[in-house]
This record gives sequence, structure tokens and C-alpha cells, in this order.
Amino acid sequence: MQTQEFLEEFEIALANEVNSFENKVQYMIKFVLGNKGKRLRPLLVHSCCNIKYQSMKLDIIKASVIVELIHIATLIHDDVIDDATTRRNKSTLHTVVDTNEAILVGDILLSHALAIASSFSDTMVCREVSTATKATCIGEVTQSFAQKNYSTSYTEYEQILVGKTGKLFSCACRLGAKLCNADESVVSYVTRFAENLGVVYQLYDDAIDVFGSETNSHKTLKTDLKTNKVTLPVILLLESCCEEERKPIIEMLTNYDTNAQKLNEIFNAYNIKQKCCEIIADKLTDMNTCIANVGYLPIADKLKNISEKICNKIKLTL
Repeated sequence: MQTQEFLEEFEIALANEVNSFENKVQYMIKFVLGNKGKRLRPLLVHSCCNIKYQSMKLDIIKASVIVELIHIATLIHDDVIDDATTRRNKSTLHTVVDTNEAILVGDILLSHALAIASSFSDTMVCREVSTATKATCIGEVTQSFAQKNYSTSYTEYEQILVGKTGKLFSCACRLGAKLCNADESVVSYVTRFAENLGVVYQLYDDAIDVFGSETNSHKTLKTDLKTNKVTLPVILLLESCCEEERKPIIEMLTNYDTNAQKLNEIFNAYNIKQKCCEIIADKLTDMNTCIANVGYLPIADKLKNISEKICNKIKLTL
């Protein structure tokens, strides 16, 4: 099944699930869906499969709907946590309805995704989805605990990102591979590819929050700095400065609004943007190694296409 055909059938299946909700809930979900993203997670499911039968195609589409519903739920929750007012130049859900309603809609989507997962003939999909959802939530909680923890190392932070973003990416890839009965070695490589992709995606988001423009990123920026999240630019800055500078910089970070201009100068002085790009480049290299290891399979070209699109986006916007 070609990518365009897959996406068309996916959109129909997703719409059918949304239309199954009562009107008020349906309205809120459609509001979020109206801010249509790249459908990266469904594309990851499709990219890691080799569809041979009609029943297999239906399973792949159903699995893609599951991971997208979970993703939408996490976006709703993330926007509430970050108090973000826009995403892709459109108002976030909690700014147009009651915040509690927005949170509950996210919860409904998570529950509905797990209900769909339970409809498969065996427990594999439900197990993969439950594990990924749990890891995503734990990653978010762990990052909340790390807020204002300026001793967080890059290694510790990367593990947070693997949970927060990488596990849902890897769930998408693993479902695509497993539903098409791929070898365990292939499942292992696409898992590693996806976890690296998730880390790259989040590190890029970290860098854009500090160094990007709202015009290019289509979202509210500086939210990480304003909420005292310890992200990649902050970690690299504190690793780069001398001990005497560390405490004054931390004090400025804890009161970002009054120190924004000075902190921007410090980030530039230590060349933090370039250091962020170098770490992201290392992760992209690891992703391409994983692709090379499955180079004998048709999925390699699909994964390479995703990798190249991410690279191009980074080059254009960061």
C-alpha cells in the first residue's frame, strides 16, 4: 500500500473513531484535529510494515489510529502543563474550553486508544500500547520532577526524552513491524531508530524553544525557559560555564522574564545553539546506522525518507 493511499484510509478510520463520541467531546477532539500535524506516528507504523494481506492492512490502519489518538492526548496534556496558548498558529484546546475539560478529553482519548487496542485477537498490541503510554506519562512526570533541577546531566535528560517521546515513536515502529511478522532483529533496529528519532524530535524542540522564531515554529516559544524546565540548551550552558558563573546563571534562569536579554547573550557567547546541533547530528547518524542495518528490506527507503525530512526541517528552521 502506497503512502498516500494509506494516509487517506487512515484519515477515514480516525474520523470514524472521533464520530463515535458524544457531541461535546467530539467538538473538542475535532478542534484539536483541525490543527492537523504531520501524522508522523501513523507514518512510522506504515514505514515499518510490509503488507501482504487485506487483514494485515486493516490491522496496520487500526494500529495507526491508536498511536495517533495517544499522541493527540499527550499534546492536549502538554499544552496544559506548559500553559501554551498556541500550537501551529492556532489556539490550544485549554484556552478555548475549561482547562479541566481539556484534561479529561485527553484522558478519554487515552482510554479509547487502549479500548481499540484490546480489540485485536491477541494481547501484543494492547501490551505494546500500554507500555508506551505508561512510559510517556512517566517521562512527563520525571521531567516535571527535573524542573529547576539544574544538576540534571545530559545522560539523565536523554533517558527522560526516550520515555517522554521515544517510546511512543518506537511503539509505532514496533507495531508496524510486529503486525507484519518481521524478524526480531528488524524489530530491534526499528525500535532503536524510533527512540533516536524521538530524542532528536525533542532536542530539536528544546533548541527551537530557545533559538527559534514563532513564525517558523508555529507555536508559543520560550515556554521551557519561563517555566524553568531544564532542557538541552540549559544543560549545555551549565556544562560549558565555569563554576563561578554557574550560580549567577542559575539565578537568572529562575527569573527568566527579567533576565531574558542577558541570558540570550550568554547562550550566544557559549555557542550553545551550535552545540545543540552537534548533539542532534550525532543522533541522526545513529538513526541512519539503524536504517543501514535493514537496508535489504523495502522499509529502509521509507525510514530514510522520514530521516531526510527531519534533517531538512532542522536545517531550515534551526
